[in-house]
Amino acid sequence: MSRPAHAHIRPFRSADIRACAAIVAQTEPWKSLGEGIDFVRLVRREQRENAAYVYTTGTIVSGFIIFTPYPVFARGGYLRAIAVNPEMRKKGIGRKLLTLAEKKTAFFSPNFYLCVSSFNRKAQAFYKKLGYTRVGKIPGLIIPHASEHIYWKQLKRPAKAYR
Repeated sequence: MSRPAHAHIRPFRSADIRACAAIVAQTEPWKSLGEGIDFVRLVRREQRENAAYVYTTGTIVSGFIIFTPYPVFARGGYLRAIAVNPEMRKKGIGRKLLTLAEKKTAFFSPNFYLCVSSFNRKAQAFYKKLGYTRVGKIPGLIIPHASEHIYWKQLKRPAKAYR
């Protein structure tokens, strides 16, 4: 009998670009929008400002998260992107990735924000389940006749956090 693959979260590497791009191609909202994420730019320039991690099962990338832990809007960090391979969903991977982002952000910011497309109802339910509150919307930001819903969560401040 084979032993289950070890799962863990680690920093994003350039070798993860192909696997993460494949996940994006199968995931809303990018699938409906026909868009992708410029992971090369993330690796080259933006890693100084953003945090990026992947969830791996053995050697396979099962999900990723990209976020800015520093206050960028209303004293809060911002979730730029999160996605889990469709075959690996409903296993707690998204929750683990988002929890990591919240913990890292809480050192710098008392709040965490994200936007989710109005047509992406599964993602909205996911965020609500994890304690996020819808606080606004931006109509037609990405496509006409759709809104980006703004969600917010107040973070628990760690003992050695921002000042």
